[in-house]
Amino acid sequence: MPTDLLSAVTDFMQKLVADLSLPGAVLVLVKDGQIGYARAFGGYTLDRRVPVASAAKWVSGAIFARLLEQGVLHLDDQVGDYLEAFSGEKAKLTLRQLLAHTSGLPTRESPCLRRGDISLQACAAEIAQMPLESRPGTAFAYGENSFQVAGAMAEVATGQPWAQLFETLIAQPIGMVSSDYEGMTRSPFAPTNPRIGSGLRTTAMDYAGFLTMLLNDGSFGGRQVLQPTTVKLIGEDHTFGARVRASPNLHSAAGYGLGCWREESDQNAHAVTLSSPGAFGCFPWLDRARGVAGILLTRDAYHRIAPRAHMLQALVAALM
Repeated sequence: MPTDLLSAVTDFMQKLVADLSLPGAVLVLVKDGQIGYARAFGGYTLDRRVPVASAAKWVSGAIFARLLEQGVLHLDDQVGDYLEAFSGEKAKLTLRQLLAHTSGLPTRESPCLRRGDISLQACAAEIAQMPLESRPGTAFAYGENSFQVAGAMAEVATGQPWAQLFETLIAQPIGMVSSDYEGMTRSPFAPTNPRIGSGLRTTAMDYAGFLTMLLNDGSFGGRQVLQPTTVKLIGEDHTFGARVRASPNLHSAAGYGLGCWREESDQNAHAVTLSSPGAFGCFPWLDRARGVAGILLTRDAYHRIAPRAHMLQALVAALM
């Protein structure tokens, strides 16, 4: 990476940590399939693991994408075909609608997402009792309930707990050895209720490996983790122009993919810049136009970190 970029981002990060009195932060930048910058600031080290809230959605989206490749699940599969607790109109909710936040399920988080003493299917059954807030497919309303239901579908379809799906489909191929979802253990794979949309705990280096895989069209370490067409599918707009009813995003977006925001798209509606920021301040992004990806990892509040993270994105883009 250019020397002036490395110097500029170091100055930016030092000022960020000082100005916001952060406990620490890590920045990792990936260029041309290789880590070009990795540095910890404040009280953090490169191996610091923190919960990343909704930055988990991108990783979870990739797990679903692998199941799509395998033919185990399909985007138009209906919830009622997997989960008996869903009936009537709610039984017809599709996997695509769940992952794109257009299912109509409430944005108010079900209390079951905070329970570690029940199964994922039991939590989905509780969510099934909540009334729809909009007609499925007509409105985008960001929330956690839909991803939890999608996770329950994946467990039923595969006969495997979410922990095992994460481990075998994403963690092992990419080497995310320091990552897991809250409430679950790597071995044995006990029935748990992990937060599918926001429970990931990870390090910047682990997440950078995930971004490297996406930047390399699904390839990592000589292994094809996802097919290029699947990587493209993750970044496509799956909201189909649904009106925005509830969104935490402080910046405009060109729709929503499978677990990620489409920050910018080209004239052909192909995603150029993607991101998946979390409520705790973690901010991963991918810039296809410049072949660069990055993750800013810290533990703070999204509304404080997001404006600075976009400034950082612009800085990196200008100096590439």
